[in-house]
Amino acid sequence: MRYQNNHVMNSHHPSRFNFNTKVGTLSKKKITSIARACGFEQRQRKIKASELLLSFMIMVEEGTKSYWDWARQLSIIKGKTISKQAVSGRMTGAWVTTVKGLLKEVVSHQVSLKTKPGLFSGFKNVWLQDSTTLHLPDILHSKYKGNVSRGKQKSVAKLNVVMNVLNGYCPFMDWVAYTIPEQTLSSEIINIAHPGDLVIRDLGYFVYEAFKELHRLRIDFLSRLMPRVNLFDVQTLEKINLCQMLKNKSFLDKEVLCSTDKDLQVRLVAIKLSTEQANARRRKARKNRDKRSNYNKEYYDLLGYIIFITSVDKNIWDYKQVAQAYRVRWNIEILFKSWKSGFKIQNMLPDARTKTHRIESILYLFLIYITWFQMLVYMPFKWDK
Repeated sequence: MRYQNNHVMNSHHPSRFNFNTKVGTLSKKKITSIARACGFEQRQRKIKASELLLSFMIMVEEGTKSYWDWARQLSIIKGKTISKQAVSGRMTGAWVTTVKGLLKEVVSHQVSLKTKPGLFSGFKNVWLQDSTTLHLPDILHSKYKGNVSRGKQKSVAKLNVVMNVLNGYCPFMDWVAYTIPEQTLSSEIINIAHPGDLVIRDLGYFVYEAFKELHRLRIDFLSRLMPRVNLFDVQTLEKINLCQMLKNKSFLDKEVLCSTDKDLQVRLVAIKLSTEQANARRRKARKNRDKRSNYNKEYYDLLGYIIFITSVDKNIWDYKQVAQAYRVRWNIEILFKSWKSGFKIQNMLPDARTKTHRIESILYLFLIYITWFQMLVYMPFKWDK
């Protein structure tokens, strides 16, 4: 069975652009360099990383997914017969590391910073940390444990990514099980960021101890405020009623204390949303509400504001610039959305799915494929319409 978008891919398949020098957006020289650095091409190999990459992309275009299909496409490229055992033998840890490196390189081209000049001029690096999930065939639940649905254990993989939005550099990218919460992954940034850097993260990584450690290391942070977090007045130490404080205000920019120990001082920025935006957020919250949660009127009232905490001083950003800075998360969110929409990765995985190296490498390869499709086919086609 062929995929629904094959009629587009037949003439615009990203892997077919300038194969003499490139595969997709990657030069063959860059592919070889990454493969050698990862230990995949230590000596003259019968199968090169660029050939294995290209043959996989063409295989996906054909709507097939077995080692035999992969070997058939590889044989056509090389002009000689390559066995499926030869392809299988290349599914090693070095190959997984190679395709992960290739995906990082592809993503670095895709995640381009589009913001007002000077917004991040006061920081050495600006790190985004985010994650996305992909549903996989249930047979993989022992490796990537997901939720339980109707008594059946599901398989869901979570990709945790750290990226520098100033240059696209991606120092961290790794698959974990869905059941591992972002809070557990929150400390990863400590090993990457340095004094003078800025870290931007979503609610999933909201951990007091992580914020405290970033502050101790003189690393600035920007995050949305977690609902129901207690806030305290810096002077009186009394608990703040945020709903009452925001009443009849279009914005709020105030130093507060948060955490139960009242030992984390942050800048609180709240900006009122339009009626349409606020109502849309409330509808979504009611639709996605966990039945075990008991959200009160105050919770829904606060959905009328977008609320941040940050360590960045007012001398660097005004309240509007805080919101503008947070919007750079869309650089990676748009990419995540493209990975999830239009392609059923769980249906593309091969039937024999027991080898971890094969599964991990194919997941990374599919993400490269989808990213190239968006960059080289979908977006140009969209803007040409």
